[in-house]
Amino acid sequence: MTFKSLFSGENGKRILIIGAAAVLVLLLLSTAFGGKTKTREVTEISENAAEIEQTLERRLKTLLEKIDGVGSVSVMVTLDKSSQRVYEKNQKTDTNVKTNSDGGSENTANETETVLVGSAKEPLEVGVVQPKVRGAAVVCSGAGNPLIKEKVTYMVAKALNIGISKVYVTD
Repeated sequence: MTFKSLFSGENGKRILIIGAAAVLVLLLLSTAFGGKTKTREVTEISENAAEIEQTLERRLKTLLEKIDGVGSVSVMVTLDKSSQRVYEKNQKTDTNVKTNSDGGSENTANETETVLVGSAKEPLEVGVVQPKVRGAAVVCSGAGNPLIKEKVTYMVAKALNIGISKVYVTD
């Protein structure tokens, strides 16, 4: 049976009408019950901000000690805020259109719920957003030399992905 023969004649018209009716019913049901969209909820985790700072400081110290002319190094990194966990959320939007004598008006109600998984019904975590670096201070021997100071400044800025104005280097 070919595609053309399937939709030709009286049976073809019935199939097309039933298909169109099914599509209309699905559209009406989706608007009547509101469409669901997924959003993400972000909550803060404050217990590991100090750990992140210490890890960055250790890694920077190791990196900076490899620069020719740099001796002992002390590094301090400050973060903008703590890490944030991102949870999956469903957002349900109900739209009711009411018409009055002045003209049409539309009422929209939004409802958001966190997606829960497992038998314990725990929120579905989709990731962790790491805190942004606010700035860095470096004290190192050899920074009295402008060339070494510049190398250290640019190394820290690149390693932390911050501007050089957020890096302070001294001897």
